[in-house]
Amino acid sequence: MSIFFKKMILPFLLIFFVFAAISFAQEAIQTQESDTWDGIEVDLISCTVKNNIVTVKCKLRNVGSEKQSVKIEYRSCYIMDEVNQKKYFALKDSDGIYIAGPMADKGDGGRFWFDIFPEKYRSLWIKFPKPTDSPETITISIPGVFPFEEVELK
Repeated sequence: MSIFFKKMILPFLLIFFVFAAISFAQEAIQTQESDTWDGIEVDLISCTVKNNIVTVKCKLRNVGSEKQSVKIEYRSCYIMDEVNQKKYFALKDSDGIYIAGPMADKGDGGRFWFDIFPEKYRSLWIKFPKPTDSPETITISIPGVFPFEEVELK
């Protein structure tokens, strides 16, 4: 390598990648502990509305010292409009499979069933119908995790 590259370009690239990583990192809206799996924390990364569909994205993190086998059946996930006391379950496709991922298998319409090793994470996303009464906030319920409450719909 030339001296110019080592002194000028390499430090520039290093700084660029550090700032890029920081800007692309998503901060959690809320974090909840699992009430089922030791050491698992779940970050709610986003909750967005587009074309009358609510998309929820989460990151399941293992902050413990043991591997955890996390099983979430998408059929048991829902969002709730607490003001109007209405529950909305995950959307399904024309084959009866939940519109969510990742899918370990399609049993019971699909489920998340993955090992999460210490200091590692797995992402999860689920699509729901937009609540009909257009509440300002919702509660997100994912089995094995304390509920995410008063989440703004954007």
